Amino acid sequence: MAKRTFNAKELIADIRSGLSRSAILKKYQVSHDELSFLIRKLLDAKAVKESDLRRFTAPLGSSPAFECPECGTMYPDDFDQCPDCGAFVATIESEMMAEEPTVTIVEESVSENDSPVAVYRGNMQRTGFYESKGVRQLSELKWRFKTEGWISSSPVLAYDNVYFGSWDGSIYAVNAESGQKVWSFATRGPVSSSAAVALGQAYFGTSDGQLMTLDAQTGKHKWSFKIDGPVSSSPAVLRDLLYFGGSDGNLYAIELRSGAVRWHFKAGGLISSSPAIDEGLICFGSYDTHAYCLDASNGKKVWTFKAGGPISGSPAISDGAAYLASWDGAVYCLDLRTGKEKWRFQSESKITCSPALGYGKVYLGNSSGRMFAVDLKTGQERWKFETGGPISASPAIAFFSLYCGSSDRILYVLDVNTGREKWRFKTHGSINSSPTVVAQTVCFGSDDGHLYTVA
Repeated sequence: MAKRTFNAKELIADIRSGLSRSAILKKYQVSHDELSFLIRKLLDAKAVKESDLRRFTAPLGSSPAFECPECGTMYPDDFDQCPDCGAFVATIESEMMAEEPTVTIVEESVSENDSPVAVYRGNMQRTGFYESKGVRQLSELKWRFKTEGWISSSPVLAYDNVYFGSWDGSIYAVNAESGQKVWSFATRGPVSSSAAVALGQAYFGTSDGQLMTLDAQTGKHKWSFKIDGPVSSSPAVLRDLLYFGGSDGNLYAIELRSGAVRWHFKAGGLISSSPAIDEGLICFGSYDTHAYCLDASNGKKVWTFKAGGPISGSPAISDGAAYLASWDGAVYCLDLRTGKEKWRFQSESKITCSPALGYGKVYLGNSSGRMFAVDLKTGQERWKFETGGPISASPAIAFFSLYCGSSDRILYVLDVNTGREKWRFKTHGSINSSPTVVAQTVCFGSDDGHLYTVA
């Protein structure tokens, strides 16, 4: 059998970035069994943790209870439907290899660059899909944390803390278990950007035009990058670079450690869209009504696509397609490599949030208060659900449940396949913060000034 070598550092970065199993198989030209073998080697070397690998293999020492025949995703729990691609599966039988594949990992020391990365929407593809069981039935308000302003920033979990911003001008780190404040940092204006956490640092955009870098454990200021206008785009991280958009119309790539500019790209309007990254490409939208796709390494334009209105939300990327929504009320499915339109779905009302992807569907809410599920491949409507007010918070998905907030002050939890309501939680303000699902809890902010965690 031919011997092949793989760069461990690159593979680790791809796994931790949230790159799908199918994308990794395609990139490295390996079989499912060969990838499982590589993952076992990385676990044995303590280069990755089992928590990094939930989408790729069952826990160490056990066989996966579920393996999707369509996309190859493995889970330790058994399912009738694949959580990633939505394929319905009757019975899956694992086939064991007669011999281990002959593959070699190029040994490289694992540096702090390989530390966990946490970002808005759960991954760099901005799918809003969380590898957690979530809250099947509401049992309690675990805790709530009070700030002095609206919370439209979406919480991000890292180092056992929840990081978020408030319209009171402060950035907060709160203990995820107790809800007790760990630290806060005052800026000069409202903070609506969601955090990215990497290299032990928390990165936030601020309304006074800064990309702020704070020590994730202490809140101590490290460095800032200044632009001409507010930063509401939430940063993305790929290896040693941080990517974010500004109201000055630029998409920036800056170095994680120093803030030095590697490159920037000028769009035709302000950028509040948080960039999504997959397969070495970075996608984002602008108020100039265009979606852009760039080479993430150098900022060279790959394609542009014109929608019927501004694009304020983030694209979501899955299996070679980019999904984005516009103020024209449409969600578009585009080929990631070419920008060619595959289909569009018209919701008949303005869409400002980002779509969520999972279970073979695209989920999105609009300003008429409707939440839609449309088929991922065809764009055909599968169901819709009426809330009591406009929806601007991006939905989240975990374990066959869809979590979505509305300006009617309610967090709704719906069945992903039918749209049937499972439970709801009422706050005292509009919910414009996208939920984050961690283990068996859901964390989100409200315009009543509280960050909530329910279980």
